[in-house]
Amino acid sequence: MTVPGNPSYAKVMRRRLRTLTSLPDWEVRPIELLASELFNNCIRHTRSGGPDGEVTISVFKLAGRTQVRITDAGPRDGEITMPHLHPLDPDSESGRGLHLVATDASRWGTIHHDDGRTSVWFEVDRIERASGNPADRTDQAGR
Repeated sequence: MTVPGNPSYAKVMRRRLRTLTSLPDWEVRPIELLASELFNNCIRHTRSGGPDGEVTISVFKLAGRTQVRITDAGPRDGEITMPHLHPLDPDSESGRGLHLVATDASRWGTIHHDDGRTSVWFEVDRIERASGNPADRTDQAGR
């Protein structure tokens, strides 16, 4: 999916991610969070956040995992962008998004396209949840 590079479209992107992944709520929430962080990085640091800017979000359901790829519209004129981890500044209100991806994703990386665009991708491994909650079980009478 491709959406305008406007902060208000983060909500639209999350809703579409839910539909595209068709995963249970507990499994799609971390995916939504990480995708939102990367979406916001695109609109903050690249042409995606400018007039007519766009962000492309790709979702791949693979064996045992889900991969999400967020692709920006390329660097702003005269700038070079390369997503990478910066040292964390505890006094800063920004700069934590990529650290969150590095910590919470099973794997992540970047792809630099020949046309100047950059994709940041992450994978989240699927986890089989055992039905251990009493609410998930039925009693002897089938209730």
